[in-house]
Amino acid sequence: MSDPTYAEHASPTVAYPVTSADGDNRQGQQKPKPLPAGKTPVGPGIVTAVGLTLAIMVVALGVVGVHDALVAAGATGGAPWIDSAVQAFNEVTPAVWLVPVSLSLVLLGTWLLLTAVRPRPRTAIALRSQTGVFLRPRDVAKLARNAAQEVDGVTSARVTAGPRKVTVAVQATTTEGVRTKVTQAVATRLGALATAPTVRVTVKTEGSSS
Repeated sequence: MSDPTYAEHASPTVAYPVTSADGDNRQGQQKPKPLPAGKTPVGPGIVTAVGLTLAIMVVALGVVGVHDALVAAGATGGAPWIDSAVQAFNEVTPAVWLVPVSLSLVLLGTWLLLTAVRPRPRTAIALRSQTGVFLRPRDVAKLARNAAQEVDGVTSARVTAGPRKVTVAVQATTTEGVRTKVTQAVATRLGALATAPTVRVTVKTEGSSS
């Protein structure tokens, strides 16, 4: 029979987590959830300018409406602007010139609709990653320029980078084998991009004019 006094004051049993030889805690260890993929950076696009223009037109129509309301209420003198604008079209009769005007308005409306749904232009180039990492084109150009300048014989380099093409113009002490080496160096440096761009290299010797 167990001693009740001892049972009352005995220390409770504590279960410690099992630790492996390398010190990692294996009990209750959960795999961290990956970060959500980032969205591709995009520019404002032409739809911003169209929206701003339409907003200004709506404000202008609101001003006209307020003016005409004040005139109708007798708060100010003058003629309503809407009446003056409509009266200019009272004498309009069906004519041939209305056909191209109507077609122009249809084309304008179609262009506005397509502009509203057109994807905005991308402002960065994606890297191979699971969390959405991007580089600006000018940063890609810097990487390519640094890679080109590290090639033996290259004295300077100018780079233009886009989402699909990188153009490298180098000055070198010799043209022998430099083009191939620069192309390989730039392609290797940009190997982390999600889509490998086309690398075009032109080589000129120092002092050459063409």
